[in-house]
Amino acid sequence: MPLFGGSKRPKLDGLTHEEEKRRDSLNDEVLRRAGESGVGGQAPAAVAVLRERSEAEESDFLWACLLGWQLMSIRHFAQAIEAFVDAISRDALEVRGHYGAGTAYYQAAEAKVDLGSAATEEITPANLTVDNLYHEAQRSFKRASELTSDKSERDVLRDASSTVEKALDRKAGRM
Repeated sequence: MPLFGGSKRPKLDGLTHEEEKRRDSLNDEVLRRAGESGVGGQAPAAVAVLRERSEAEESDFLWACLLGWQLMSIRHFAQAIEAFVDAISRDALEVRGHYGAGTAYYQAAEAKVDLGSAATEEITPANLTVDNLYHEAQRSFKRASELTSDKSERDVLRDASSTVEKALDRKAGRM
């Protein structure tokens, strides 16, 4: 069931043309808030603007989803997971929310493996083990796959699930 219809459907981590316009309408505010911090201040400014927009428009999937991807870009996986879970609560049939959540769970697990005890609660959720994070990633990718009939999306989701399976096997010492 294409959510946006045929060729107008965005990639799993993409936006429709209309959504791009809405996102881009925030650029001036992000740049203003980044101010003298320049490029280095743009990511935190974007997070702040998206968080405000998400809170102001509580039923709008877009802002929560964009917030999740922005938080992932600065490696704040715990908050990204929360943002994607929020996006899913706004539209449980939106494939991109489940894909984003799966990606955030997977990245959080990988960060926890790489950083060990140095992984802060900002980076990874303290209440979830590496195994929990991998299994949540699998669950999210599976749900996204159930929601789409698009073959190319299913291929991407199958590859993502396979990557998680390999990580679980590696962790269990089966590789």
